[in-house]
Amino acid sequence: MTTNRKLGLFDAAMISSGAMIGAGIFMNSAESARTLQTSAQLLLVWGLGGFIAVLGGICFAELGALFPQSGGQVVYLEKGFSPWLGFLFGWTLFSTIQTGAIAAVSMTCARFIGVFVPLSDTAARFLAAGILWLLSAVNYRGLRPGAIVQNVFTVLKFLSLFVLIAIGLFFFHPQAVSLGPLFPGGLTAGALSALGLALMPALFSYGGWQNLNFVGGEVKNPARTMPLAILTGVGLVVAVYVLANVVYVRALPLPAIAGSSRLAADAMQAMVGPWGSRFIAAAIIVSTFGITNVFILTGARVYQVMARQRMFLPAAGRVHPRYGTPAAAIIVQSAWASGLLLTNGYGRLLQYVTFGDWIFFGLTALALILLRRKMPDAPRPYRAWGYPVVPGLFFLISAAVVLNVFISTPVKSLIGTAIILAGLPLYIWSRRSGPPAGAGSTAERIEP
Repeated sequence: MTTNRKLGLFDAAMISSGAMIGAGIFMNSAESARTLQTSAQLLLVWGLGGFIAVLGGICFAELGALFPQSGGQVVYLEKGFSPWLGFLFGWTLFSTIQTGAIAAVSMTCARFIGVFVPLSDTAARFLAAGILWLLSAVNYRGLRPGAIVQNVFTVLKFLSLFVLIAIGLFFFHPQAVSLGPLFPGGLTAGALSALGLALMPALFSYGGWQNLNFVGGEVKNPARTMPLAILTGVGLVVAVYVLANVVYVRALPLPAIAGSSRLAADAMQAMVGPWGSRFIAAAIIVSTFGITNVFILTGARVYQVMARQRMFLPAAGRVHPRYGTPAAAIIVQSAWASGLLLTNGYGRLLQYVTFGDWIFFGLTALALILLRRKMPDAPRPYRAWGYPVVPGLFFLISAAVVLNVFISTPVKSLIGTAIILAGLPLYIWSRRSGPPAGAGSTAERIEP
């Protein structure tokens, strides 16, 4: 199978970084602060989250260069473990993670538009549906239009965060900033547990770099571009997130951070007055609009790969004869996301299966190790730094995240696990007719 590769390094880096920046950095530090004692701990937590994101980016960089095709973890898990595990990832992505995220972030975008134009909840919901269908139409008409929207809005995201950081570091002069000790009561089990709980919102804010691997088959010179784009994108986001948290602790004391429901807006208001709050509302609109676009663009390519292997609706595997896009996959994805949005079902589903991302992150790290053993002579244009420590450590951290979620919310976690495993009967049913004629593994190498 050949593809028309249209995404250059800048496009790829904007997808990698743009898929990470949503509304989380504008609010989630408050969630972290609620279990912490000092501002120094808050900075430590977001620094650790960034370190973990870099570990994950290193793993995905090797896999993206090894298998320069679309599908991402569907491919890696199939080749490292078994096709059914790749299917479960794709099933979870479609049923909840990607479509639920599309519904959630489009709704967030609509609600912040309501800051400027008053909207009822029903009107906001229909506006959110309009946003996701508008972006679906853009991506339906071609890869380049979707990439251009992504590039523009990712640049705008970074500019808005740069403004926040520049004001906080260079123009705002607080009377005193007290970070406090790192461990006021010593390095105890309780302190480590609190740090672990505070790390969760940071980790979920850092997620998203894997979306570039979903469209690997449409990246130019993937052997070089994939690793460089992933590592550059992740590194840039980590730097921006840590600096944003530095601004938050300069602008507000820890109790005010922990008590805030709109942290970035409160920080800007403390630094520059009322207009700062409206600036952040506009920044969140830009950010959520952009991340809705990247989720639509990348997710459809995964379902296209699955459909070609008779793991998904057959029509989703077709390429539009004029636009060269997975048009049916885009429509099916947006229809399901709209259903979740209009029935208000996305919130519950995301509560149940958000930890699923980390299950598959950990398994992907293990797949990297297994593939080094199974395919020792395969050409690897990029080799993960620090192998096998880096993928091993990323696997252990992912396992710890999942275990923490199970301990914290056992009932929701069990329901989420049931949703993920519900894909197994579908996999068995889809494979009864056998693989498509003339089709190889989803992990079959594509010529660059």
